[in-house]
Amino acid sequence: MQPKKRFPNWLKIVLAAFTVLFVLGAIFGKAPEPKLTTAAAPASSAAPSTSTTTSSTPTPAAVTYTVAGVTDGATVVVNGSDGSSRTVHVLGVTAPAAGTGCYSAESLGWATTTLSGKAVKLGAETAQGIALTLADGQDYATLAIQQGYLKYATNAALPALAVTESAAKQAVSGLWGPPCNGTIDAPAPPAPQPTQAPAPVQAPATKAAPKPPPVVVTTEEAPAPEPDHSVYYANCSAAKAAGAAPLYRGEPGYRPALDRDGDGVACER
Repeated sequence: MQPKKRFPNWLKIVLAAFTVLFVLGAIFGKAPEPKLTTAAAPASSAAPSTSTTTSSTPTPAAVTYTVAGVTDGATVVVNGSDGSSRTVHVLGVTAPAAGTGCYSAESLGWATTTLSGKAVKLGAETAQGIALTLADGQDYATLAIQQGYLKYATNAALPALAVTESAAKQAVSGLWGPPCNGTIDAPAPPAPQPTQAPAPVQAPATKAAPKPPPVVVTTEEAPAPEPDHSVYYANCSAAKAAGAAPLYRGEPGYRPALDRDGDGVACER
């Protein structure tokens, strides 16, 4: 009887290791997906090639807007070319309250003339409003503040509009002048009433004053005034030296002795 053959220990170890790896691969591993290899078809059997044209979606036309109505200087209604309609608050400006605010009528009238029926461009919408640009490229808010029809809204944080408002204040234009003087949230103060002059009091009728007596004109000459003797000049040389010549009758220093021709002027020469 032949003895049974025994496997070597090293072969047992190798088989055990392969067994463990196989079990682990079966648990955690993923069988690789087989790659399909497509053989190139011979030129004789190739299907005729067809050109494929990819259809591109047309870009929608940009929406244009026209002002349909003006609520106040800072609020307008616009109609879009796509049939839409929306109310827009203009970014960066504050308008007088309609009907009650100072300069409200002037602001509304100017905004209606400037915007009604006109094409405009709308900017990006923000929490404070939408920038409005006129057809000629002029920013509406800047133009309105510059001409004194609207005030700058500080919550918009637009330094350029703040500079424009400072210039309008210095020019005292629009609502920055009287009677508003920059106040638009209250009615305009009443114009001062002209002060009427009191009616003249009519004096009571009195009797006519008696006529003054007639003036009697005489041909006699009035007596010459008495000379002032407080000043005395010995002669005309002394009067001239004192800078008093000529001396007229009645003046201090005049005396007939110095008036040779008796015409009332002494020390003429």
